[in-house]
Order: sequence, then C-alpha cells, then structure tokens
Amino acid sequence: MITRSLKLLLLIPLLLSACATLVPKHYLVTHEQLDRAWAKSFPLQRSVGNGLFNASLTTPEVTFLTSQNRIALITHFSASSLLAGEVKGRIGLSGALRYDAAQRALYLQDPNLETLEVDQGAPELGKVLRPALNMMLSEYLRANPLYQFKQDEMRYAGMEIDITQISVVENGIKFDLKPR
Repeated sequence: MITRSLKLLLLIPLLLSACATLVPKHYLVTHEQLDRAWAKSFPLQRSVGNGLFNASLTTPEVTFLTSQNRIALITHFSASSLLAGEVKGRIGLSGALRYDAAQRALYLQDPNLETLEVDQGAPELGKVLRPALNMMLSEYLRANPLYQFKQDEMRYAGMEIDITQISVVENGIKFDLKPR
C-alpha cells in the first residue's frame, strides 16, 4: 500500500513537467520596446583632448535585417574638430546579436560602420572623422545593451527561463525559450 506522502512525492516530477510545458516557447522584443530602450541612451556625447574632437549622436533608428539575422542602427551625428571644423550627417552600422545571460542583456556584436552621409560640412571631413565616429559608437554598443530584460521577464510560473536562440524577424527580435 502506497502512503499518501509517497503518492505526492511521485506526483512532483509530473507536476514539474506540466509546468515546463506552460512556459512560452518564444518572447518578442518589438520595435517599440527597442525604441523606448534606446531613447533613454541618447543623445550620446563625447569629447577628446579638451575640445580637440567633439561628437554628438542623436535620434537612433533601428532597422531589422531579417535575411541576415542582424539589425542596423542609423543615427544623426554632429562632429567638430578644432583643426578641421564641423560636420553633420548620419551614420549607419549593423551587427549580429549576442545575449549575455548573466546580465539578462542583448548586445550588438561586432558592429560594422557601413554608411556615413554628410549633410552639412565638407564631405572630406566626414571621411576623416569616420574612424573616430565608428570607435565612439562601437565602444558604446559593446558596453551598453540594446535591450535589458527585467528579472521578472526571465521567470514564468516560478521557473527560470533560458534563451536558446535569437532571430531577427519583421516585427522585432524573437527569443526562443526553454525552462531551466
């Protein structure tokens, strides 16, 4: 005869497996969520050498490159150099996505500066400033997440959730989930 305690003990694995099937399979970070997260980080301003070089990055726009499983970031810039004058325009870069589980954060991995358009100022100056702007934005993106999950977003029904895959889709960034 099985005692009541033993019956309950035998039910625990069944209950745990039932909870695991309740965990959603996917989580979507929408374009709107990314825009809100990015709005908190900009404008981004840097100065080097007591005004020798100043730059400001504003108005970031995120685009999803679904076929490449990457995202693109386009931002307006204003840069000036004591020796070369001022230039304004837009820069665009793209990168793959990397998830850091310890920080619950999504980063742009290996950002690559792809475009630099000069709207005001000498186009040659844009070319000269390109490496500095690339370094400025790349360093910022390596140190600051595109999106950071709240603690409660990584739990469901009392269970910890792990991310197994990241995909860039038309309406956002999709995370495949599994219970820990």
